[in-house]
Amino acid sequence: MPVSKATFRWTTAQSVSIEFLDRQHARLFDAINDLHQALRSGRGNSAIDPVLAHLADYSRQHFEAEELLMEKHGFPGLPAHKAEHAMFRRKLAAFLRAHRVGKAGVPVSLIFFMQTWLKEHILTVDRQYSSFLNERGVR
Repeated sequence: MPVSKATFRWTTAQSVSIEFLDRQHARLFDAINDLHQALRSGRGNSAIDPVLAHLADYSRQHFEAEELLMEKHGFPGLPAHKAEHAMFRRKLAAFLRAHRVGKAGVPVSLIFFMQTWLKEHILTVDRQYSSFLNERGVR
């Protein structure tokens, strides 16, 4: 029986019912799976730089898209959501600093952080805007 390459998949259970945001979330999951595959093949430390760069760039784009959409429709939870995004950026910067100074275990720690953060953020925090925006016709 073949083993799936993806250890942490986006599924419809994580859907926020807004197609382009769901696609963006799925791409964040893909980045973590890429790092996991690199770790499994012994390339974790060499793969972490491009993964961190991708996460920083892609999360910036994704957070901007989410925040603009919430602002456009007057979502009252926007300030708290922005604070969650700012916390993520600080944590990602800390992983980058730790990696640059040669701290051991950064790739594995990053995977665990991202798995937890994505689950909690999408299933709890993003769900708060999901129904609000869906009620306003955003799909």
